[in-house]
Amino acid sequence: MSDKARRVVAMLAAVGCLTVLSGCDWWPPALQQRISQQETQVQTLGKEKTALQDKVAELTKAADDCKAQAAQGVKAQADLQAQVDQLKADLEAALAKKGKPAKK
Repeated sequence: MSDKARRVVAMLAAVGCLTVLSGCDWWPPALQQRISQQETQVQTLGKEKTALQDKVAELTKAADDCKAQAAQGVKAQADLQAQVDQLKADLEAALAKKGKPAKK
């Protein structure tokens, strides 16, 4: 090979190496479109995820409120049952004091 041919080959090799090392910024338009569609989908899914997390937090709070109300209802029922039992005992005591038998 002549000296000139060697220089051309060496120059092409150097340009090839520089191209490979520097990377390629050109992407096919179809790939660019697909990437942008997927980025849009990721953003949409992120917004949906946030909305669902907010809804879960809201429903969890509502469930906790319902549990608290149920506990208050159970306590109120127990208090009322205690009052009914006390009133029955007072009625029986009053009837016994009068000398009448209690009806069951």
